[in-house]
Amino acid sequence: MTTDKVRYVYRAFITLKNGRRVYARQYGKRAFRIPINDEG
Repeated sequence: MTTDKVRYVYRAFITLKNGRRVYARQYGKRAFRIPINDEG
């Protein structure tokens, strides 16, 4: 039996598939919250 746990990492920017960087401050945010699945 596995329990899926989600934790989050925070980044000031993300890189899109086309290589363009999008900064959180462009959207009035300090960081993007990115979910990471931890199986345990």
